[in-house]
Amino acid sequence: MARNQGGAQLSFLIVSLILNLGLAFVIFSMNGEYQSLLNQKNAAVAESDRKEGQIKDQADEIFAMRGLIQGSDDLAVPADEVRNLIDKAGSEIATAKGSSNPRSYESLTDLYTDSVDTIRFLNNELNSQRSLAEAKDQEYMEVVTSKSNLGTQLNEEIDSLRGQVNDFQVELESARSRGREESQRLLEENEQLVQDHSAQVYKLQRDLSITANLLQRANDRIEELKREIVREETFAMVKPDGEILNVSEELGKAWISLGTKNKLRRGLVFDVFAYQKGGKRISKGRVEVLKVESDFSEVAVLENLDRFNPISAGDQITSPFFDQDDVPHFVFAGEAATNGKYSVEEMVRKIELFGGVVSSTVALDTDFVIAVKGYEETEEYDLARDLGVTILRERELLDFIDF
Repeated sequence: MARNQGGAQLSFLIVSLILNLGLAFVIFSMNGEYQSLLNQKNAAVAESDRKEGQIKDQADEIFAMRGLIQGSDDLAVPADEVRNLIDKAGSEIATAKGSSNPRSYESLTDLYTDSVDTIRFLNNELNSQRSLAEAKDQEYMEVVTSKSNLGTQLNEEIDSLRGQVNDFQVELESARSRGREESQRLLEENEQLVQDHSAQVYKLQRDLSITANLLQRANDRIEELKREIVREETFAMVKPDGEILNVSEELGKAWISLGTKNKLRRGLVFDVFAYQKGGKRISKGRVEVLKVESDFSEVAVLENLDRFNPISAGDQITSPFFDQDDVPHFVFAGEAATNGKYSVEEMVRKIELFGGVVSSTVALDTDFVIAVKGYEETEEYDLARDLGVTILRERELLDFIDF
């Protein structure tokens, strides 16, 4: 029984020990949790204090920002008003930089950064403008200095010119004085010469008058001699155009040395003449072209002026209407015809019928001037004499156009 009691006590002790150990463990465990909770509490309190401090600092910063934005921290700043201020600042900055497009900012920091850049930009522009202004001032000063120097130089030159003008005026006045004295002297000398040589002047004037009369007489004589030298070129002086090759008195025909190669035409009338001793020219008659060959032509004998000296081989022929190089040109000199058969107009038509050309004035290509009534007083006649143009009398023309 005692053994049973001892075992029961041991069991109780063991159980008690176990219970005490378990309680101790529980208490230890609960003490650790409590300590952990206490530590957490203390950490939470510390964190709360820290955040409260941050909140206070942020609140202070916000109040300071309010003061910066609106100048007072009594009232809150509306966000829209701040945005409007930022947008307005963006427009002003864009204008300052010379742009028409407003600048946009997300925050005041962006605004601040761009504002700083804008201030630097405007400062650079200001410095540039200052540099330009200083350069302009320097240029202005140089111009002023140059003009000042130029003004000084001009003043010196003006003074020099004034001195020269004064000197010139003095010389001019002196020259005028000398000129008046010289003029007076020459006037007196001239009056004296006129008085001393009046007789010589009269003699010279008389000699001059006599010389002028002699000169006029000499000129008149020269003109007279010129008229004698310039002889009238008559038809009798015209060179022959060809010659008579053969004559048939029975047929009343002859043959001449002109043909188609000489541009001879049928119907043309030639004067036939011969030269005597001494070169005198004697007219022997007229012939008319009937038939033209290459080297010669057959002609009809229209007239034999001397039956004892008829037309024969070797005689010369000429016609005012024949010119193998050109068309003959005629000009009438005078007022009217005197032949009693043809007027001047009718003779013009006859000349043109025979292939001639009639002009109104004498020129270098004029071959004959036809002299009718009053030709001696015409310019055509005088010019024909000067140019050596052959003068064809009215009756001589009729020998070739009237048969």
